[in-house]
Amino acid sequence: MKKIFKAFATLVLFVAVFPLLAALAITALWNSIVVTTCGFAAITFWQGAGLFLLGQIITGGFMIGLFLIGGCLHKIFHHEGDWHAHWHSMTAEERREFIERRRRELFRSSNHKTSDADAAE
Repeated sequence: MKKIFKAFATLVLFVAVFPLLAALAITALWNSIVVTTCGFAAITFWQGAGLFLLGQIITGGFMIGLFLIGGCLHKIFHHEGDWHAHWHSMTAEERREFIERRRRELFRSSNHKTSDADAAE
């Protein structure tokens, strides 16, 4: 139950709260800076939200948020405990195997080749 609450809180934070706060900030900054310096018209909250959405689409910002949400959910559901302690309790051979397995998974689709010297490090 605690895991589900953490996942739900993370989802609400990134999907609802953060965009609302960003829209408020954009609206306030636009109306206080751009209106007085450039003479443009003041915008409403929904126009500020639209500017935030447009910025996210243009810069690919939603992808960063999705990776953060996905990483948080993955950690909540699959990795209980302390990774720092887990890493330091591994032997040198287990660490090498872990690093090599991650390399194979990450570079499976590319033409990246690891040498024996890289695996020994």
